[in-house]
Amino acid sequence: MMSKKQGIPTGTALAMIGLILVIVIGASAGVLALVNTKMSAYEKTTPNAALEAYMKQIEKQDYTELYEQFQTRTGSLSSEADFSTAMNTIYSDVDFKDLSYVKDDKSAEGYEGTYGVYSGGKKVSTLDLRKENETWRVETVMQSSGNLSYLIDAPADAQVKVNGISLGSDYVKESNVPAGTYDRYKTSSAAPTVTRYEISELMSEPEITAEGYVVVKDAYEERFYVGKAASGDVKSAGEKTMTAIAEAVARYATGDGGLGTLTGYFLSGSEFATKIRTMDNQWYTGHAGVKFENAEVLDLIQIGDNDLVGKIIFDYTVLSNTYGNRTYHCGYQIVLTRSSGSWKAIDLIVNNDLNPAND
Repeated sequence: MMSKKQGIPTGTALAMIGLILVIVIGASAGVLALVNTKMSAYEKTTPNAALEAYMKQIEKQDYTELYEQFQTRTGSLSSEADFSTAMNTIYSDVDFKDLSYVKDDKSAEGYEGTYGVYSGGKKVSTLDLRKENETWRVETVMQSSGNLSYLIDAPADAQVKVNGISLGSDYVKESNVPAGTYDRYKTSSAAPTVTRYEISELMSEPEITAEGYVVVKDAYEERFYVGKAASGDVKSAGEKTMTAIAEAVARYATGDGGLGTLTGYFLSGSEFATKIRTMDNQWYTGHAGVKFENAEVLDLIQIGDNDLVGKIIFDYTVLSNTYGNRTYHCGYQIVLTRSSGSWKAIDLIVNNDLNPAND
């Protein structure tokens, strides 16, 4: 008998082809993953590749890892948003398809050092290249991480954070010192005391937080106060006193109130009470009357048991049949202390920018 060659059924053949394709594709994916892993390792161990990989992150504006590296190395308290803004400014006009790297000190041995980054023949930045644990690290050299500085006056037990970063003892400027403007009031032996922090080299005004406390920006100095939000009878008395003081100051300035009424609200010997006595309030044009309206106390916090810092905004209208009515949108910061059972002011700062009606 003649033997017949046995063919592979069509369905089986297709199944085998499919299986082969799966194996080939799977193998290719495995090879690709291995290549990517090798490339990643290469970028970490080869200087030039590390520089290129860094610039690829810049091109994609992938800044989170770079910010963490920058913050860890420098101890900067600037926020990631500030860092990203700075990086975008540095690399805003870079052609990432035309980059070259030139070592600044060509005589230095090895690869570590600073490199100029050139785009279109122009230097756009300087990169620092260094080796850490067999891995090359790259970082943009900034002339300064920022030039803004602030003081923070906080209770000794407050855990203060700047842009989410806890402040350690390295940032303590002074301990157990009179808070804020209280340190200018020399006659008070019972001034509230704080731990004073100093932070610097910030790119913009920071976010200050402290769990369980309220943080308020000073209206005069680059200073933040950390204190408890005023509440209950203290809040009520503080708001009432601040409103009365604000009206008395405004009325005195336009010649509609007496000096005795005004100074009666201030603690004897305080800096403001002394200065107000020399203020000339005879200059304002004659008018028919005044209106004190829309008073609102903001950011009222306690600094110790017997001391308050707060802000007040209000509208003050001078009425005149001759010149027409004129409305001033005013803002004051007032510092209060409790003396013999009543609240007295020890300082007042005029800052009309506090009133949003001026915007």
